Amino acid sequence: MKRPHRLIFTLCTAIICVAILFPDTAVAQQAYSPTLQQLRSPRASQGAKVTQMVGLSDVTIYFHRPGVKGRTIFGTKESGALQPYSEVWRAGANEPTLFSFSHDVTIAGKKLTAGMYRFVAIPGEQEWTLVFNSEVKNWGTVYDQKFDTLRFTVKPETIPPVEWMSFFFTDLMPNSATVVLVWEKVRVAFKVEFDLLLLMQAQVGRWQELSAAARYAVDNNLYLKEAMGWADRSIALNKNWNNLRTKAELLAIEGKLQEAIATAEEGLKIVKATDMSRMNAVQRQAVTNTERLVSEWKMKAGSK
Repeated sequence: MKRPHRLIFTLCTAIICVAILFPDTAVAQQAYSPTLQQLRSPRASQGAKVTQMVGLSDVTIYFHRPGVKGRTIFGTKESGALQPYSEVWRAGANEPTLFSFSHDVTIAGKKLTAGMYRFVAIPGEQEWTLVFNSEVKNWGTVYDQKFDTLRFTVKPETIPPVEWMSFFFTDLMPNSATVVLVWEKVRVAFKVEFDLLLLMQAQVGRWQELSAAARYAVDNNLYLKEAMGWADRSIALNKNWNNLRTKAELLAIEGKLQEAIATAEEGLKIVKATDMSRMNAVQRQAVTNTERLVSEWKMKAGSK
C-alpha cells in the first residue's frame, strides 16, 4: 500500500499533467466563476470588471477585452469579418461575459430577476439582438438558446474606431443607467432600470434611514409624497434638525410656506442650541442654506 503522502503527490502530479496537456479543458472547468481568472501567463484578451451602483442596486459586468488588431470585426461572412452578422457572439473573449444584478431589473420594458446571467449578442448591420441567458458555467462559446431569459433588439451606432472592446455606463439617474458596449466602429447601448421606490420602502425603518430617504427624495425631486411620510415617521421617532429641515423643504414644495417657515425655524433653534463648532463644512453650509430658504419663503409669503 502506498503511503498517504505519496498518494497525494501522485494525484497532484496527474492534475498538473492534465492541465498542461489539455489547457482548454482545465480553463473551461473554471469558466463558471464570476471572478476573473488569474492565470500564470498573460492573455491576449485581458480580463476586466466594471461595477456601477444605480440608486441602491449594483450592476457588475465581467468580460475579456479583445483587440481589433487590424482585422475587420463586424460584417458579412463574404467580407471575412471576425464576427459575421447573424451569428452569436459572446460579447468578449475567453470565458463568458457575465452580468450580475443585485436586484430585479427592467431592460427594454421586460423584467429580469436579480442574479447572474451570460450575455451574448447577435450583431446585424441594421439591428443587434442582445440576450441574457441563465446558463453561466460553460466556456464562452458554449451557448444554448433554451436557457435564454431575456431577448431584445437595439440599433447599432457608428463611432470613431475603438481598439479594445469595452463596457461602460452612462446617463446615470437615481433609478437607471445606460450600459454601453463599444468595439471597432460600433456602439450599442441599452438602459437598465430598478424600482428604487420599492427598494427604499423596503429598507427604511430607523429614524436615520427614514430621514436619509426623505433627504434623497428632496435632493433628487423624486417620490415627494412618500418622502413626506418618511420625514414625519423620522420626526416621530427622533425630532432633530436634519429631519425638520427636510420636512420644511417638502412643505415649501407643496406651497405651504407658513408651515415650512415654522418647521425650519424649529430645526434651526435645535441646531443652534448645540455646539456648532463640531459641525463639518457641509453641515454648516446646510444651516446657512436653510436660513437663506427661510428668508426667501418669508418674502414670498409676505408678497401674497
